[in-house]
Amino acid sequence: RGWCDDRKTMCRERTANEPLSWEEVHQEVTGGRKLLVLDGNVYDVGEWVNKHPGGKVLLSYVGEDASDAYGAFHKVAEGSEGKKSLDKYLKPLLVGPLKAGKTGPKAEEHAATHDQGLERDFRKLRKDLEEAGMFKPKLWFYGLMLAHILLLEAAGWATLKYFGTGWAPYCAAVALLVTAQAQAGWLQHDFGHLSVFKSRAWNLRMHRFVILHLKAASSAWWNYRHYLHHAKPNVAETDPDINMPYVFMLGNDMSKNWAQKQKEGKKAQSLPYDFQHQYWWLIGPPLLLPVYFHYENLRFLIGNAVFGRSGMWKDSYSTKHYMRHGRVFFWKELAWMASFFVRWHFTYGPLLGGALGWMTLYMVVRTVESHWFVWVTQMNHLSMDINKYSLRGRRDWPSLQAVATCNVDGGWFNDWFTGHLNYQIEHHLFPTMPRHNYAKVAPLVQAMFEKNGRGSDYVSKTLLGAMGDIVSSLETYGSVWREAYTEF
Repeated sequence: RGWCDDRKTMCRERTANEPLSWEEVHQEVTGGRKLLVLDGNVYDVGEWVNKHPGGKVLLSYVGEDASDAYGAFHKVAEGSEGKKSLDKYLKPLLVGPLKAGKTGPKAEEHAATHDQGLERDFRKLRKDLEEAGMFKPKLWFYGLMLAHILLLEAAGWATLKYFGTGWAPYCAAVALLVTAQAQAGWLQHDFGHLSVFKSRAWNLRMHRFVILHLKAASSAWWNYRHYLHHAKPNVAETDPDINMPYVFMLGNDMSKNWAQKQKEGKKAQSLPYDFQHQYWWLIGPPLLLPVYFHYENLRFLIGNAVFGRSGMWKDSYSTKHYMRHGRVFFWKELAWMASFFVRWHFTYGPLLGGALGWMTLYMVVRTVESHWFVWVTQMNHLSMDINKYSLRGRRDWPSLQAVATCNVDGGWFNDWFTGHLNYQIEHHLFPTMPRHNYAKVAPLVQAMFEKNGRGSDYVSKTLLGAMGDIVSSLETYGSVWREAYTEF
């Protein structure tokens, strides 16, 4: 493969395993190659992306150092079977080592945007935590989580069965089923992050059982959205969780940019964002699960199963790995999803007068659960930095995660209510870590940031304070949009 210097006046052929500078990596990427850096080596993932079990999420780090992201998403402790297996796949993709030092403007940019002291301490902390057993799950904990979900579902059914369908037992059943659904959401999240079993296959099996059969949502759809979110949280070009400009305007800089594009006629006029903190109560928590997520799940699965593509933003699963065998993977997902509704039909249909009765119960449960889900998942991110990647001053893994996330104070209720996602900083730094260890790890993570003079990046709030910041942030972003729109 050839390369040219910055002036594009001299080209030559590279020899095998010849070191590459950051400038050469940038030139190759500009020319269309999919290169990324892992542990000081440059790899070409252009062909591998079509076989990658995680889909196209790895393309979000093309042209960059993905070492810590790679370590976060995979179980890669030195000497582990997982590390050996992954190394086997990486070997044929090797282009050559990365040249050390400041070899040009791109190398200087990388050095300026990466806190090397923090990176070094983060990698040491991760190794120390691995040796301390913090990545080893307690299977009894997850067994109890699953058992209490099933018991809550059984209690919801028994309430209607033995106490009738009057308002009091109906509301009690809804409360029990909402709690079961919310807790199943946190449990599927554990399996989806491969944090329960050593075996990837068993994590995926249980993930599909919980999210498809217990919750009627697609595991592939969840992975597509969630892994992109984790790769670069609150980054406009990558995170689908903040890609909602026709409904909510998020981030100060993004609000200004959108207002300018609207004034220039490049973007259509949509909702009055300066009132978004008010209409949030009408179309945010009440509608996300019962309306938008149903639409997304069906579009994702039917699109990929029938047409071979969903057309959704950055769909990371339209790859050869998932499209082979007649797209049977997506048909299986649809069948598993259907099993949820078959179960509800035979469980609640006889108690509630047939299909209309159980479908009404389902939508009531999903609508109430939506409030629980939205407030918990948005309180950790919506009030934090939302921007383009190029405008992030620090792009090393710990900085990238910390500025986009905040914690909520711990305690038995907060931990249970949020599925331990109140330790959001720890979860984003170590997504494969079992959640029951986050409270133990949190003081060490905070100390790491403080040691490197970055203590202000480690933010922790009260539960109600974090939820309140969602609304106040929406009001701020809306005001910024209005001022910018008026100015332009």
